[in-house]
Amino acid sequence: MELSKLNLSEVKESLLAQLKRISTPQDVEILKRDWLSKEGTLKLLFKQLRDIPAERKPEVAAGLNDLKQLLEQFVSEQEQRLAADLREKSARSEFVDLSLPSRWSGLGSVHPISLVERRIAEILRPFGFRNVLGPEVETEYYCFDSLNIPPHHPARDMQDTYYTANGLVLRTHTTSVQARELQKGGLPVKVASFGRVYRNETEDASHQAMFHQFELVWLEAGLTLSHLMGLISHILKELYGKRRKVKFVPKFYPYTEPSIGPQVDCTFCKGSGCPACGGAGWVTIAGAGMVHRNVLREFGYDPEKVSGFAFGLGTSRLASQFSGISALKTLYDNDLRLLKERA
Repeated sequence: MELSKLNLSEVKESLLAQLKRISTPQDVEILKRDWLSKEGTLKLLFKQLRDIPAERKPEVAAGLNDLKQLLEQFVSEQEQRLAADLREKSARSEFVDLSLPSRWSGLGSVHPISLVERRIAEILRPFGFRNVLGPEVETEYYCFDSLNIPPHHPARDMQDTYYTANGLVLRTHTTSVQARELQKGGLPVKVASFGRVYRNETEDASHQAMFHQFELVWLEAGLTLSHLMGLISHILKELYGKRRKVKFVPKFYPYTEPSIGPQVDCTFCKGSGCPACGGAGWVTIAGAGMVHRNVLREFGYDPEKVSGFAFGLGTSRLASQFSGISALKTLYDNDLRLLKERA
């Protein structure tokens, strides 16, 4: 759609007619994908605002915001209705006679994500890393500013980050814990952090608005990229198996330079190429790099004397791989039958 040629009132009328035909969860997901996702129609129209003449821009922007509010309200109402319908159907199909005597349910099991986190902690223990925690509701300083992520960076867009009314954010990565630890000063810094992070994502089989991450940072004099690659190779071979192949490709992250993307050969095709790996034969499962000189300076370290590296990966995705679960959402559904089967 070309914004300058659109009559937004007609678009709204057409959209209202389309909304009346939506009745299934699949319809709602298609609507979200087509209109509200990062590549959706609404996002593209907002990008075209810069080409609208100044005298028309307020009117057009108001019309776009009206469409956005209409869609978001409709999706919210439909998701609530569909969830209520699902609960009602489940209640009917899984009737429980509360008068029956209770049965021993057995001991609980460890969640797949917790199993992955424990395994990583075990691998790191001989290296002397401390496990530390940080707040999930963060300031922009620890989440962005201190990590060489300037105000104009796309990661700070409201389409990617959850902002609270008082200017705080739900942390988008566990790197914010790294910032807090570096601020304390001293050497060496050897910390690992596990926890929940949040992204303003359209949820599907491989993306969740909330998921789990792990990150480590090691800072002292004399560390090089070779040390980082050696540590990553050790961690990945301990996780995936000694015979798995590991390689590194260039990446970009604002808080590391140089940055690398560790890859392992595909679990299913062993490097020959298949649909699961997009035909590449390799799967990128982490991000890493040498701590950026600007980040070192921000916390009072001299880049000429001190160096360090950071390495992080998504423990939710790792847990789904190891458990044979195709959809990340399944890990958070609290289905005890699945959790007992996979643990």
